[in-house]
Amino acid sequence: MSTAQTDTATRNDPITFAVLRNAFRSMCNEASALIERVSYAPTITEGHDYSVSVLTPDGRLISHGQRDQAPHMGTFESSVQHLVKTVPEFKPGDVYIFNDPYTGGTHQNDVKIMRPIFHDGELFAFGIALCHWPDVGGPMHGTFNPHATECYAEGLRMPPLKLYENDEPVQAIWDLVGMNIRVPKERVAEIFAQYEAGKLVERRLLGYVEKFGAEVVKDGFEDTMDHSERLFRAWVSKLADGEYEFEDFGDRDLGREGEPMIRVHAKMTIEGDQVTIDWSDSGPAPIASWGFARPALLSATYDGTMHCFPELAPLNHGVVRSINIVSKKGTCVDVEEPTPVTGYCSGAYEKVDAITMACWGQALQHVEPRRVHAATVNLQNFCTGGVHPTTGQPFVSYMWLEGGQGARTYADGNSFYMMIFIGGASNQPNEVLERWYPMYYDEAEAVIDSCGDGEFRGGFGISRSFTAWGDTELVVLGDRERVGPFGLAGGTNGGPNRVVLNIDTPKEKNLGMFASKAILKAGDRLHFSSNGGGGYGLPWDRKVESVLDDVIEELLSLEKARDVYGVAIECRDADSLDYAVDEAATEALRAALRAKDDRARGLGPGEVHPGGEQLFRRPEELYAS
Repeated sequence: MSTAQTDTATRNDPITFAVLRNAFRSMCNEASALIERVSYAPTITEGHDYSVSVLTPDGRLISHGQRDQAPHMGTFESSVQHLVKTVPEFKPGDVYIFNDPYTGGTHQNDVKIMRPIFHDGELFAFGIALCHWPDVGGPMHGTFNPHATECYAEGLRMPPLKLYENDEPVQAIWDLVGMNIRVPKERVAEIFAQYEAGKLVERRLLGYVEKFGAEVVKDGFEDTMDHSERLFRAWVSKLADGEYEFEDFGDRDLGREGEPMIRVHAKMTIEGDQVTIDWSDSGPAPIASWGFARPALLSATYDGTMHCFPELAPLNHGVVRSINIVSKKGTCVDVEEPTPVTGYCSGAYEKVDAITMACWGQALQHVEPRRVHAATVNLQNFCTGGVHPTTGQPFVSYMWLEGGQGARTYADGNSFYMMIFIGGASNQPNEVLERWYPMYYDEAEAVIDSCGDGEFRGGFGISRSFTAWGDTELVVLGDRERVGPFGLAGGTNGGPNRVVLNIDTPKEKNLGMFASKAILKAGDRLHFSSNGGGGYGLPWDRKVESVLDDVIEELLSLEKARDVYGVAIECRDADSLDYAVDEAATEALRAALRAKDDRARGLGPGEVHPGGEQLFRRPEELYAS
């Protein structure tokens, strides 16, 4: 490390350092809010699937918005560094569009618009604004293609292309984009929103240059990074040197014979204040769309780390340069072109994020166990498209479900969140979706018994079921139907994710997590529900009153309360919420469960994860002192 990184002093005085550090984040927040107001798609305006960042001229991350998407932020360095390598010269007013996942990360739907920012004729910084466009072409509405075996079946892939020159549109590029995507008029709104977000970052940053001077602001960049690095390395140095390993699996590789599970493995090594996370022993790149390229691996690893050290937020290059991340080309977490990648966030991303937290958790449980997390809800990419029966206009929708977060060593996981994906996740309201698309929502409620069980349970999944009133084509690209989000210390796995057509009727059909071009006819009802998070500790150690509360809230069934938690509850009058615990029966049930723990060990929903059971200590052991 440099002297500046080891010394606690900053280049600027402490007040200027604090002002600028918060200013960098604030300008990104303001630009993100602009995107939310100007864009058209509910994916962006309601679901907040966007991100804004500011970076140095050599592509080092300075800051990002607080409500931005976690999978995006760690890829911005790769994106700008590739832009700098590709473009020989930048000029004021140049703006570039870019979505190539192999050099910039994520997937084709995540379209970045990047603006070089100049001061006194010198390249001073980059502003980058990303939105998930609901469609970027390809054979499937929404671009996700569960059965793709090459990226060429996954929509338009763009290297860095000049979208504006001297702040004037380059019409040929606009035409190229418009001719290759569905509903291009809507995407024009996203382009303008992202373009204006970059201009806003430029105005705010140059405003601080005018106030403080260019050198002070540049020193602010470095101070911000150094500060985060000092905090992070101080934490790492508290942890025991050694190796910490964990692994997780995707449900299946659709394109490979026998559809085997997809293995993701990490070994984290701590030596002093240096950490190395090695993903080389992960399984081979899948044939179908599940894995991701190295820039997305970096982002997922950073995000899992940030969940364990939230005081480091926002992510910047100080954290990035403090973690040595090793991967092997051709594995599922470092795929090469043309391996398909649109499913990255529902596939490899969540596994890498959860495994990273599990590796950190093994070290942290001995120092600060409140930072340990079980696994969380997995994303389902859910797209519908067609022609609206009322307007006669084509439409494409993209949505997801929030779900259960993993339990902690001291508290239940939150329900109905997506914390590892979006910092300020919120759902897309049913009323908005009904106005845009031909569907009526029948429910938006918790999925009973979906939590991973434990002394502290995981959060619950959510069901957003709807009835189609016009013909609609459906594409689903998800995971965690067969392999649940893992529990720890004897807690069970959460889940499963489900997509079922006409549930509880003679026409019921499980569409699963890899549906492509499924046709919904008017009157068809679709059940769409998400995972609960993994549990922590032994279920029969859970407080009886907590089990009772979950039963009263209709989150937990009487059967699960009895069979899994060992709590005998009598429902005397459900309408008046009159429930009573049979204390004698409960004592006997719990004694029997403690005497013989014959629960299934495995990776499936409701099973006890073997690795999580063996590597993590139970709460009474963690907090004994």
